Amino acid sequence: MQSNNISTATRFFIFLVIASLVTLSPSLKVIPRDIIVTSFHDNQRLVELLLVTLVLLYSAFSSNREEYSTANQSMSFMLYMLMTLAIASSCLAISQRHAALEISLFAGLSYLAIFIANLYHENKTLLIKRLTYMFWASILLCMVSFYVGYITAIIFSTPVKWPNPLTGFSNIRFFNQYQLWTLGLITLPLLKTNFVSSNSRRWLHLALSFWFVLLFFSASRGALLAWIFGISITAIVYKKSAWSFIRLQIIHLSTGYLVYKILFFIIPSLMEAAVIIPGSIIRDTTSDRLDLWKLSLNLIQEHPYFGIGPMSYAWVSKISSHPHNSVLQLMSEWGLPAAFIIFYLVIYGLISWLRKFNAISLKDNLKFDSNLAIILFFTLCTCSVYSLVDGVIVMPISQVMMFTFIGLAIGFYSESMSVKVKHSTLFKSIFASIVLVALIWSTLPEILQSAVGNEKHFSISYTATGPRIWVEVK
Repeated sequence: MQSNNISTATRFFIFLVIASLVTLSPSLKVIPRDIIVTSFHDNQRLVELLLVTLVLLYSAFSSNREEYSTANQSMSFMLYMLMTLAIASSCLAISQRHAALEISLFAGLSYLAIFIANLYHENKTLLIKRLTYMFWASILLCMVSFYVGYITAIIFSTPVKWPNPLTGFSNIRFFNQYQLWTLGLITLPLLKTNFVSSNSRRWLHLALSFWFVLLFFSASRGALLAWIFGISITAIVYKKSAWSFIRLQIIHLSTGYLVYKILFFIIPSLMEAAVIIPGSIIRDTTSDRLDLWKLSLNLIQEHPYFGIGPMSYAWVSKISSHPHNSVLQLMSEWGLPAAFIIFYLVIYGLISWLRKFNAISLKDNLKFDSNLAIILFFTLCTCSVYSLVDGVIVMPISQVMMFTFIGLAIGFYSESMSVKVKHSTLFKSIFASIVLVALIWSTLPEILQSAVGNEKHFSISYTATGPRIWVEVK
């Protein structure tokens, strides 16, 4: 009984850490400035590392011998092969310690996905409600910060420059990643569920429109195109079953664009106020991305089998610490065999999903399950496409949200077919412990350096600009 109480308390605390990262860190510094770190990005990274550490500890010492599993023998073999190739690649990396950091971090995040999947099986309604409320709370905090900045600029006619309206993100594209992860799940209370009252639903409709305003303010072509792709592929796959969700998205996108025009063009011109002037989505400057992608292709040609090593792109590029393309990043850093295994697992998962959840099968599902299946599909497709032009698989909040949604998808997919199976507790504990030791060993030097040094920042000393694990201060 005491063991079960400890396990329950541990899982609840892990979920609180997830909430602090996703809900609070986009607007507030979860770790006080005078303790160790100053930048929002590094704050978020530390919270992510704490989360992964707790999940690994829970996995290593949990006495629960029975968990839900749908992994078959061939998939397990592919995962073992991937881990072997990743270790080989890290041994050849420019910085072996930082390569081990990235491998152990993604392995730990995979444990997070399994953790979320098992939470889903225990009480799916409670988990989805908590995540939805968590996203809405985070969005409201961000919008308060943004629109207070806007009103201040209007009243005092003072230009507001980025990142003042949204201080939790050092780059506006990091915000776009975070926004795309939220756009699907936050519509669930608006799809005639019993999550909220009718009166509350009206306010959420208004808030969602103002949330879309920020999509246009940020002037991200990639984010908008990813959203269009997500909506289009969802409409093609799920047809009439997805109409309620798609209609909500289109209505609020259109309303958000109208409000955006009023706030940033009509009102400033009438009041002759100097406010935030957003960039234009319609522009043709792509030279920076093309240069990064060209370098990636050259690296793939020179190192096809094991790549240059995880995270090593930051040492060979002078422009950016990652190529802003998930496919090219995996192929150039991890090597073609490892990348193809990852792509195979993704395609296998997608085909399996569509076989089980399609326009015909969803007609027989409960409305809640049908909406959730559509939202998960839309979110993962949208953010996967956006990862082709931005560092979705690099940033801490995006990484946690990515594996959280993967965990939800695994839990949802396996709900009706999974059976409890016994795992080797010894193997599970040993592997989780190895990952945890590797993660601590690879991250501790920078953390200790910042904790005992005069400068409150982390330094890896790679050649590129911009953050990878930490914000590199030049």
